[in-house]
Amino acid sequence: MVKFVASSLAALVLTVATIQAQSTTTAAAATTKTTTSAAAATTTTTTWPAANQVPPTNSAEVQAWLKEIDLTGAPDIELHKGDPPSCPNPPIANECYWTCDGCSDDDIVSCARPNTWGLTFDDGPSTDTPTLLTYLKGQNLAASFFLIGSNVVQYPEIVKQEVAEGHHLASHTWSHHALTTLTNEQIVAEMRWTEKAVMEYTGLKLKYMRPPYGDINARVRFVLKKLGYIPVDWTGDEFDTNDWQMPTMSESTVISTFTKSLDTYAASNKTTGFYCLEHDLNNLTVGVAQKIIPLGLARNITIAPIPVCESDASPYQNSNTATTTTAATNGTTATSTSANQSATSSSTSGNQANQGKTSGAESRVAGSALSAIAGAAVAGLLLA
Repeated sequence: MVKFVASSLAALVLTVATIQAQSTTTAAAATTKTTTSAAAATTTTTTWPAANQVPPTNSAEVQAWLKEIDLTGAPDIELHKGDPPSCPNPPIANECYWTCDGCSDDDIVSCARPNTWGLTFDDGPSTDTPTLLTYLKGQNLAASFFLIGSNVVQYPEIVKQEVAEGHHLASHTWSHHALTTLTNEQIVAEMRWTEKAVMEYTGLKLKYMRPPYGDINARVRFVLKKLGYIPVDWTGDEFDTNDWQMPTMSESTVISTFTKSLDTYAASNKTTGFYCLEHDLNNLTVGVAQKIIPLGLARNITIAPIPVCESDASPYQNSNTATTTTAATNGTTATSTSANQSATSSSTSGNQANQGKTSGAESRVAGSALSAIAGAAVAGLLLA
């Protein structure tokens, strides 16, 4: 029962924020709209850029987006070459290049919650993503999915399923090209087209992003911030599962290597959590995820998506809430939010029950004001 309460509350913070965002967002502007009569439904079609290619910057859409932001003052750093690019030799001064220099600036590189695995998957959605969703649902786990825009328009129903099942959506660009190799305008095109696709199918405006290959420097950060995005890297090479190297790297090697990282982390003071690098790209990466996640649970590590890691009750740019208070007790977090409306509480907790060592304190939720929707749900869960 505790397992159900914990996982359901963890999903509730995403569900409430999603409902809030969707209820205040109209459908994304369409390229073509036709209405047959006043009472008839509106048919909307959008002409999307080519899949897996950097979108052109001379389109009407991109030109309009560029007018919305001021890119003057962007760091003047030469474009890198390659996909992914090689490290510049010698290094470029003041570039703050995470990929090669380890300079993260104010990127998020670790989960802010102690003893927590920030569960993230890149490169989807794919035809194998539903298998992963079935597994996560069976384990009562939520994850953050860094979506490739051109995959979103190919598999919109999978994206809708991710939202419906309490997962968190974030951006992984339109075409998965290394951002340090692109112009400022191309970065805008990559981000805004992905944003538009997710908005059109879910009503959610993305807030978090992960640069492909972890390829980010001061110039790229400048543009991303102008667009309202927060970059989320991962917590160093030891938390790269290397699933992307399969089948060149065997599954057993992926598992044994990541097991060592988990053992090292479990033996540490665990004052902060970590973000891993995993992919829902194909059956190999989805298959190995189902084998390494239990390794974390067996080591009593809580598993959570980005909004829970960062105690963010507004995980999308169009969430209409502002965090006011946060209380935490042994892995359980309650966040009260308000935005000139009735107070809303999003109570989240980890999946300690999966680990078999939950204490009474771990199953308690700190008191907070509850909205009519969240209050009834939380009260029902806690009293069940």
